[in-house]
Amino acid sequence: MSNTPHDHLFKLVFSEPSELAPVLARSLPPSVAARLDLAQLSPAPTEQLDGDLRMRAPDLLYRAPWRGGGRAEVVFILEHQSSPDPSMPLRALRTTLRIWDQAEGPRLPMVVTLLIAHGAKPWTAPLHVSELYDAPAEAVAGLRGALPELGLVLQDLAITPDEAMPGEGGGKLALILLRHAHKGNVWDALEANVHLFAEAVKRLGDSRAVGLLTYAMHVSDVPWERRLAAKILPLLQPPQREVIVGYADRRFEEGFALGELQGEERGGLRARRQLVAQLYRQRFKSFTPAHEAVILNASPDVLEIMVNSLFIVEHPDELLSATATDDAR
Repeated sequence: MSNTPHDHLFKLVFSEPSELAPVLARSLPPSVAARLDLAQLSPAPTEQLDGDLRMRAPDLLYRAPWRGGGRAEVVFILEHQSSPDPSMPLRALRTTLRIWDQAEGPRLPMVVTLLIAHGAKPWTAPLHVSELYDAPAEAVAGLRGALPELGLVLQDLAITPDEAMPGEGGGKLALILLRHAHKGNVWDALEANVHLFAEAVKRLGDSRAVGLLTYAMHVSDVPWERRLAAKILPLLQPPQREVIVGYADRRFEEGFALGELQGEERGGLRARRQLVAQLYRQRFKSFTPAHEAVILNASPDVLEIMVNSLFIVEHPDELLSATATDDAR
């Protein structure tokens, strides 16, 4: 499971190929995007890449064929960052080399890294491996053809107006919310883009679209206003409508603050465990006493992950496997 609301939102939305394809179409050079069959975009597993302890698996990995076929599929590495990280080009190069190591045949697939930067300020860290060389600039320039090089395709949300944001439906709305998370006005951004949420419900389904709402609740210090709720709730079917209303009530009216889970007194932690269990019980018909026991015995850190994952997990059995993984660490 991921660790932050940003991670959860990114993977929730962009694990759906139809949400990522329009973003790629706008982020890539037009001459390249026109040659790719992005309708055939397909996710690839990232677990096979983390055998090297020096690198971590990318956030998401995708493949797309060229129109007309006959060549190796293009591999897309998807990363998101909320703050500048100078190591990003090197991380991308390591992942690229790992992918090439697993390629079959004498020729290599193209590997492209798309970096979604959603920090409060524009991205200032290096975008190319050549910027990391500890050598005179003249030497780097003179040996450019003999040195490894790789560049990132950057989508910097800090300098992208909402109306120019790439994507459609839930994908575009997710990027807008990521942009406004640092500004403290996610509810205003959502209210201005209710039509995108309506598209997200159609494209992602109720249970995943509400993840956009829970993200906004996590990053906002204030509850949503009734006028916005009146626009959003009719777009959801009754089961998910009840879940999100209950979640919002507990989040703000009962003082359920995710950031305060750690350090709570034992009685407060017990109450929060019960609240999380109740939310999962409402979310899943297959919720059993065994699942409830996992939640009622969860540590503050694990409980935080469970809250973040409420609309990510597809079956409550994932709680059992996640707890087993945590115990093994």
